[in-house]
Amino acid sequence: MTAYRRNMFVVTQASWMLLALAVLLALSAFTLQSYFVLSFIGLLAVMQLYAPSEEPPSWWLYLRATVAIGFLLFGYVIYLRVAAIL
Repeated sequence: MTAYRRNMFVVTQASWMLLALAVLLALSAFTLQSYFVLSFIGLLAVMQLYAPSEEPPSWWLYLRATVAIGFLLFGYVIYLRVAAIL
């Protein structure tokens, strides 16, 4: 069951990222920062969708570490946006 959930997680996240890329390109609003922010928001949403109700599998712990790094990068993107305004 965990392999199935992991595979569905990866497929859902990849679909979200492709959709975000297509929308940004269609709106001519693509930047790496905006793509990262949309992908990261999607990752957080997909994590909530597939969160394990019992003890988390080992791949889930690696995913949480990736999210921690993502929050650091997200903070840096916010810093750059605020610094550009000021």
